[in-house]
Amino acid sequence: MKGVFITGSDTDVGKTWVGEKLISLLVKQGVNVMPRKPVESGWPDDEALSDAWKLASAAHKTAYLPQVCPNHFKAAISPDRAAMLENKTIIINALKNQCFQGVDENQFLYIEGAGGFYSPICSDGLNKDLAVALDLPIILVVNDRLGCINQTLLTVEAIENSQLELLAIVLNKKGDSEVTDMNNQNDLQQRLTTPVVTIEHNQQGIAPFEQILSMLSI
Repeated sequence: MKGVFITGSDTDVGKTWVGEKLISLLVKQGVNVMPRKPVESGWPDDEALSDAWKLASAAHKTAYLPQVCPNHFKAAISPDRAAMLENKTIIINALKNQCFQGVDENQFLYIEGAGGFYSPICSDGLNKDLAVALDLPIILVVNDRLGCINQTLLTVEAIENSQLELLAIVLNKKGDSEVTDMNNQNDLQQRLTTPVVTIEHNQQGIAPFEQILSMLSI
């Protein structure tokens, strides 16, 4: 199966924003992308504001939103607890089957997790457990801020200990840091063999995204 699993060092690091850009570029290259956001909590009243919709829109597949995100919950908390509040239960094996359902070998499966790599995603597992079940290469998105080196190295270690392939680390530079002398890309790259790519949040240029795509098996 051709595909990738997108995870984060934490919640709110920009996974969906990065995903929109990557999916749009893949589509422009003629790739038939099947996006999946298997679980989303904090589901808005207007579904067009959801992360799942944004990924589906980038892939021109909003008509398939129930397949893109088969499990969504109102409360803006961890998915397993949000599901519990609605008296629902989701398990890793079901999420795995939902991710693969309707996808053939000629399509590219783009899966975005919920929160960080060790964040709970369902009643019997973490994002890590879903990633292991799917056995797809990983892209790790990190908020480029003070303290992210520690978070990144811990997450990389967790991914490697799970025997998963880490393709790239994406530093999402939001421009809200007051620390001006950081160079997290350089400092991380000195400590890792995995490519580290910095992206200016909301930038128009596509070169960093093309660099990330060059690492994928499409």
